[in-house]
Amino acid sequence: MKSFDAFARPVQEFQVKTAIGGYISIGSICLVAVLFFSELSYFLTLDTKDEMLIDQSQERKYLNASLDISFSALPCSVLSVNLMDPKQNNVMHVAHEIYKTRLSSTGEVIGKPIRIGLENVAMTPADLATVFRDIPTRANHSSAISRCPSCFQSLFDEDSCCNSCKEVREAFLNRGWDDRPDDYVFVQCIEEAYQRTAAEANEGCRLKARLHVRKVPATLHIGVSQRIRRDLVRASSLADVTVSADFSHHIHNLSFGPDFPGLVRVLDGRQKSSHQKPTSEHYQYDVHVIPTRYQEDGSDEIAGHQYSVTEYVKAVDARDPGHKVGATGVWMSCDFTPFEVRVTRSRKSMFHFFTECCAILGGIFAFSGMLDGFAHQIHKSLENGSRRSVLE
Repeated sequence: MKSFDAFARPVQEFQVKTAIGGYISIGSICLVAVLFFSELSYFLTLDTKDEMLIDQSQERKYLNASLDISFSALPCSVLSVNLMDPKQNNVMHVAHEIYKTRLSSTGEVIGKPIRIGLENVAMTPADLATVFRDIPTRANHSSAISRCPSCFQSLFDEDSCCNSCKEVREAFLNRGWDDRPDDYVFVQCIEEAYQRTAAEANEGCRLKARLHVRKVPATLHIGVSQRIRRDLVRASSLADVTVSADFSHHIHNLSFGPDFPGLVRVLDGRQKSSHQKPTSEHYQYDVHVIPTRYQEDGSDEIAGHQYSVTEYVKAVDARDPGHKVGATGVWMSCDFTPFEVRVTRSRKSMFHFFTECCAILGGIFAFSGMLDGFAHQIHKSLENGSRRSVLE
């Protein structure tokens, strides 16, 4: 087997060791260590591949949207939420959980959250002028132009109505659910919330909504309800919470589906305040939702959504019911791109890592050997030159 040895070692007596060679060897070892750890760090970093493809995922027809927004100068008894299509008709069959939490003038929570459903929101100055009219309405089912109090998915049809506190509690009992939950109050039983903590001046409201909706263009409108109870509003002037409503707000969260690494929620933390009496405001957010698939090596694929936003605000003077002016409130119009983004993060090949390590080791020591040989030749030349000068 000795004849196959490709790594024959030179005889020890024929090796020449120099101080320069020692320095070069130590430097080579340090350089190899630095390059090895650099390559190891590069190997442990996942490769990210971004692709833009036509969205062909027809199985994902729905998505979960969540919104958390607070209003510092509008009481919860005034605010309502509605979801409309591009023709401003009510979007039907929307599973939702919407809660309003009363806030004091200093931002502290007042009482229990109030669970509400999607409701009609005042769209014109004429609507704002009639919000305090006590017109009892009863309906068994919501329609494209009118909504009634929700049963909160306790019935099989999301658009079925529970017009009273008794009806919603009976519907919950029939499903075997708790009809007197500890953490919130039904909007049909709102008297209970205000009996415990009466309406205060300068109240604010925090709105949290989770919606399960179809992936079609729609607009979420947060504004003044078409029906407001006078006994739940404490304001110096009723116009302050209707035609002159202050929609200054703080968006805590807006998301569409699950989170994934690298996701940037553009509107999170956004604050807006531009109120000037006696006008109100129309805040418009055009949200462009981009379906995104994220997959990391060794993990399941996450089907989420990114979004971009364009926005503007304009003052609205709605004091004259006869004028045709834009509706006040916060409008979030969502549309969906026809393509999707696919983000794939994968690990590098182990064989590639070993190859790079071998290249580093062999390359450094080959270069060091050349450098050592060159330095040794120079050193010998200098010694020979000095010897000749001494002999002369």
